[in-house]
Amino acid sequence: MADNETTRIPTSLIGAAGVHFVVSELSLRGLVALPTTRNTAGIDVLVSEPDGSALAALQVKTSLEPWKVHGDPYWPTTSPGKCLKGPRSFYVFVRRLPKEGKFEAFLESGNEVAEHVKQWKIAPLYYWALDSAREKKCRNRWHTWRPPAG
Repeated sequence: MADNETTRIPTSLIGAAGVHFVVSELSLRGLVALPTTRNTAGIDVLVSEPDGSALAALQVKTSLEPWKVHGDPYWPTTSPGKCLKGPRSFYVFVRRLPKEGKFEAFLESGNEVAEHVKQWKIAPLYYWALDSAREKKCRNRWHTWRPPAG
């Protein structure tokens, strides 16, 4: 392929890259993180403390170049009624930083995502938008998060 040619990466491979990034980062933080099979609806990663004392289900949304609305990046997601919810359900929104050649991720609870996407519908899809306050909150949560105990 010539240098000036570009290839379109299939969305399934972009999604797989995001899932493996999340699994890698969680593993490096001392957690057991396992990707599910691609036909598991809603849950992309199961994560637990090594002793099994805490666990969670994650859905990963990955974009190489997130769409923007009013200057803020956003990710397509499911309707509020179909979002993963509950004390052990979380979303990880992953985006590529092309200049740095790496991914960054933002973690938010499924309950918070379900509430947030009610406000972000551009027919027929729902979206999770990353404004500056949400970016700071979710980025910090990603770096310090542990699955809930109990």
